[in-house]
Amino acid sequence: MSMSPTSEAAVLFLVTAAALQLSAAAVAAGLQQRIAKPGCNTTCGNVSVPYPFGFSPGCYWPGLNLTCETSHGGTPRLLLGDGTLRVTEIFIENATVRVMRAGSSAVINATGTELNSDGWNVSFGRGFAEYGYKLSYVNELVVFGCNVVARILADNGGKPPRSIGGCASFCTTIDLGDQYSIVESVGLKGEYCTGIDGCCRASLVVSGLPNEVQAKWLYSENHTAWQDVLQVNVLVAEEGWVYKYMRALETNNEPEEEVPIVIEWSVTQDLPQHSDEEPDSTCPDHVSRILCKSEHSQCSIEKPGYTCGCEEGYDGNPYLPGGCQG
Repeated sequence: MSMSPTSEAAVLFLVTAAALQLSAAAVAAGLQQRIAKPGCNTTCGNVSVPYPFGFSPGCYWPGLNLTCETSHGGTPRLLLGDGTLRVTEIFIENATVRVMRAGSSAVINATGTELNSDGWNVSFGRGFAEYGYKLSYVNELVVFGCNVVARILADNGGKPPRSIGGCASFCTTIDLGDQYSIVESVGLKGEYCTGIDGCCRASLVVSGLPNEVQAKWLYSENHTAWQDVLQVNVLVAEEGWVYKYMRALETNNEPEEEVPIVIEWSVTQDLPQHSDEEPDSTCPDHVSRILCKSEHSQCSIEKPGYTCGCEEGYDGNPYLPGGCQG
């Protein structure tokens, strides 16, 4: 029995639709497989781990190894460095990692009696520079304290470190009462961290390899009761975190204990070192061949190392063969 033209068209449509669904599923599966090397785990807990990162031998580029910690019995945690930074997201397209700093989030945490008249200088761990991690400009410096100024310094290519962010925090109307934490004493009044009520914030002007954080009194010879009693806390956080933190305190909710930080990464180990005179753009051909394995990828200098990206119109992982898909 022959089919009518309408029936034939309907069958053809259904077959075509099914083929397209299968094709889309195959492409999606292929893209998922291409985020890491064959045989490598691609998740730790609820975090996706794309190459060049990894946590198993042979699954990462040297220097970009992470730790998938499972010994605590809960959801596996993806850790960077010495374990104080917990990775929550890894982005290939803009070469950034979002991490959460557990425990004491402050770079400087001291009472007024502990800070001498010369202030404090606290160095960052060398893990940042050693593995090509930089603080992203989407972070900000946050200072809690009375009559204190702080700034963050970054490496400057062999020259004296340069300031990439800083602000001053004053106390004008805070009533101490029984409060000994400046964070609990700040009144928002619709604003946050404006610098006049014990808190200030400043966006980082550029990304940089963090060198140290400096803090000192504005009036070292004339301490106030606030300076002697309330803590000075200086920390680095992703822009917007302090607003959520202060709002939680204002509404008597428990704020998050972990502080998010965005760091930029680049591939540095096992590659030829570029000079400071080289432009911050296209890589040398031999570096591009070593690092960027996908056919539709391109390499860029991102000091102190290199990064890869997919060409316009393509998406995926440029560090793997066939990783950039149209």
